[in-house]
Amino acid sequence: MPALTRRGHRPLSAEARRVVADLRRDGVARTTLVALTGDAGLLDDVLSRTDDLIADQSADIVRRRRVVAGDPVPRGDPLHDPHEVELLGPHPPVDPEDPYARFLRHPQISGIAAAHCRRDVRIWGMNGLLTLATAPVRDGDWVHSPGGPAVEVRLHLTGVDDGVGPLTHVRTSHRRRAAVRALERTGRRIGDDDVTRVFGPGAVEVLTGATGTVVFTDPRGLHRRSRPTARDRLVLHGRFCARGGRERAVLLPAEEVPRSALPDFALA
Repeated sequence: MPALTRRGHRPLSAEARRVVADLRRDGVARTTLVALTGDAGLLDDVLSRTDDLIADQSADIVRRRRVVAGDPVPRGDPLHDPHEVELLGPHPPVDPEDPYARFLRHPQISGIAAAHCRRDVRIWGMNGLLTLATAPVRDGDWVHSPGGPAVEVRLHLTGVDDGVGPLTHVRTSHRRRAAVRALERTGRRIGDDDVTRVFGPGAVEVLTGATGTVVFTDPRGLHRRSRPTARDRLVLHGRFCARGGRERAVLLPAEEVPRSALPDFALA
């Protein structure tokens, strides 16, 4: 298999090429950070950075836990979803040397996204997402992104099992968009029976994994994520889209970082 490269990307490793093949076929692929990059120190750096971010936001996290447990939201509080904490805030500051940015800029990570999209890509989203555990609720709806080629990547910052609300993806649904549109035209919620009938009994993949697991998905495929019930969920989330994409950019340069130093990011 020839090296899968786009402009400015190094050749992909054998493991990265396997991930690209799985991603193109199924719309989802799973690996580990160490298997993909050979860099155990990068995971340590990301986890240390996450610890610092959580410590910085400890007061807000405690406040959210109280609301999740049943305390009323104070009048005038802008809190919309108390369950999810964006560790970098709604407009994440980007420093190319920050461990989160280094993870997404790694040639094997960004190279997989470029190879899958078959074009040059930029990073349109980057955040650490802490989702607080709550009482069991109905599973979320099956959803998908109607946009063009894109890749989302999630790095597990804690172990994710059934009690932590793992991402669930319907394999091959990213390539069968006519079938997805037909399900949507019924005007009702897409149910598990619909997914089994259209895509087969073995199409649903539950993306559990230990700390350091990396999950790539094509967001055009049907997917859903349940709320964690046993323990909090903690992931680093990134989104790659074409350089000429028209999504709303939310990333901003970090203090004293010039925009010219961030060519790999779509900046607001």
